[in-house]
Amino acid sequence: AGTAVINNPFWWSADEKFFNNALAVSLGVPVPKTILLPSKERPSDTAENSFRNLKFPLPWGDIFDHIGFPAYMKPHSGGGWKSVYKVRNPDELFNAYDETDQLVMLLQEEIVFTDYFRCYCLGGKEVKIMPYEPRNQPHLRYDAQLPTGPHAKKLMATVKDYVLKLNNALGYDFNTVEFAVKDGIPYAIDFCNPAPDADVNSVGQENFDWVVDTMAKVAIDRAKKHKAGKDNLTWGTFITSSVMGKDRSTLATEK
Repeated sequence: AGTAVINNPFWWSADEKFFNNALAVSLGVPVPKTILLPSKERPSDTAENSFRNLKFPLPWGDIFDHIGFPAYMKPHSGGGWKSVYKVRNPDELFNAYDETDQLVMLLQEEIVFTDYFRCYCLGGKEVKIMPYEPRNQPHLRYDAQLPTGPHAKKLMATVKDYVLKLNNALGYDFNTVEFAVKDGIPYAIDFCNPAPDADVNSVGQENFDWVVDTMAKVAIDRAKKHKAGKDNLTWGTFITSSVMGKDRSTLATEK
């Protein structure tokens, strides 16, 4: 009893992208404007009155005005770039939406970025900020440079702060967070990656070595702190604050 598992499997099965975005907003971490779209097709084992709390048709004009174009549409849960669409106008959106069947989708504004970072966070405290170019071919995406100039140091400090806030609230032991920087503001794009890519052929030797060495230290530390018969899983401040009845506005300052 009391086995520590990295990451907490109970939490991993419960979170999803829209919830994570809402949590980021409560933490003061910028995210793109986002709308949650109901599945195009009714889920199996449901009837016409199953979703009577929803108003149809959707206010598409208001949605387009809020999000703008181009925009990205992607499943609210899952990864691997499956069923991800870039849509440039309403016709492209409706054509893509027709292909999504029973998937619940997010519609998200495009952030036209000047810098992009993919950040490992291990053990809730160790952060590796990697310059990343998602528009490159996969084997060249880490062939990028950290920004320089008078504002670079402050930007890096802000990115690290946001990474720690998100991961401590979510309770991940091993995660990546991606940021797109526009007008000096880092927007959290993707931060639900509890099984992130760490293949040496993808991330490169230097980043791979950092992950292996740092995760080994984190795992050894967890083993040393193990308490027999106790809950040794990591629970984020969102869950622990909710259980204790704390105001969620304090999440950003809790460790």
